[in-house]
Amino acid sequence: MERIGPAYAGNNLVNLVAELERRLTGHSPTRGLRSDLAALIPAARNYLLVIFDGLGAGQLAHAEASTLAGSRRAILEAPFPTTTTVGLSSICTGLTPLQHGVIGYRQWMPDIKKVVSLLRWTDLSGRHVRYDTASFLPAPNLWERLSDRQVRGTVVQPTAFLDTPLTRMLYRGAEMRGYHSPSEVDPAYLHTRSKRTLAIVYYHAVDVAAHEAGQPSESYRLAMADADRLWARLAGRLPPDTVMVGTSDHGHCDIPETGKYILEKTDTEGLRWWGDSRALMLSGPPDRIGALAEETGSKMIDAGALRPWLGRGRPHPDLDARLPDALLLARDGTAIFPRGMDTRKTGHHGGLTPVEAQIPLLVEP
Repeated sequence: MERIGPAYAGNNLVNLVAELERRLTGHSPTRGLRSDLAALIPAARNYLLVIFDGLGAGQLAHAEASTLAGSRRAILEAPFPTTTTVGLSSICTGLTPLQHGVIGYRQWMPDIKKVVSLLRWTDLSGRHVRYDTASFLPAPNLWERLSDRQVRGTVVQPTAFLDTPLTRMLYRGAEMRGYHSPSEVDPAYLHTRSKRTLAIVYYHAVDVAAHEAGQPSESYRLAMADADRLWARLAGRLPPDTVMVGTSDHGHCDIPETGKYILEKTDTEGLRWWGDSRALMLSGPPDRIGALAEETGSKMIDAGALRPWLGRGRPHPDLDARLPDALLLARDGTAIFPRGMDTRKTGHHGGLTPVEAQIPLLVEP
């Protein structure tokens, strides 16, 4: 199957964020949505953006997603690699991965000479990495630009995530609220009469259930039902002059045990690896990387070919140092696991197949 990287040409997640920022402030560092897609979102004083982590456009065919499916207006592209840290960084900066510099779930950090899992800010051994994560993403970020133009920026996420390195990395300058249950989220308290508002609600249970048990599972069904109820509940309580938009950071694909290439330690000796199981980044001798590509049936993408997949604009100053020598893009139905990467999960993402890269554009009303 031929894979084509995202174009960031008006139909990407980062273009959606830019569209909302432009409507609220008149400016954005990135182009907004294509005119046909922008026309699907009514003009409003306030916008509520709901991020359903791990909810690809194709997953709306699930029997428990009828309300969500009824609000789908179009399909957008996720930034590459199709993983949470990349997608959320694109949302919170309004920049492409090329510009904000987050290019993987695990990432090589040349300044500290470690591979770091940006979700938890741990190294490959699981030890916490000391880092000023609040200064990691470029400034000004989305929240700082909104504040400068007298627009309120609010983020609502699970309470357990509030005091974490990732939250400090993403939401510098935003007003933060937590919830223990999605039923606690009430859009009425997200807006004020004095300021225009961009509020984001983040829901992660679909992603967790897809990873842990796969899409045919009961836990995935329950998570999807909760997501559908959250959308319906918020839609029924929207304040005046507020439009709710929904989307995701990436989709999911289930990988069977027979599709898992579990590498031996000797396979990656002398190589540095990071990224994830669907888009594995490697630095080291090209012949060694090529041998792994042949062994796993994956497509080997060099750094020059990878760059356009990361977006447009002025590159992050550390981008070249963070890039791998090559990326192994796993075949459909397969995933690649170096020693030390968790092989137990069922659901995976990070690649460029439609189920991973296509995300929904939901609009209410």
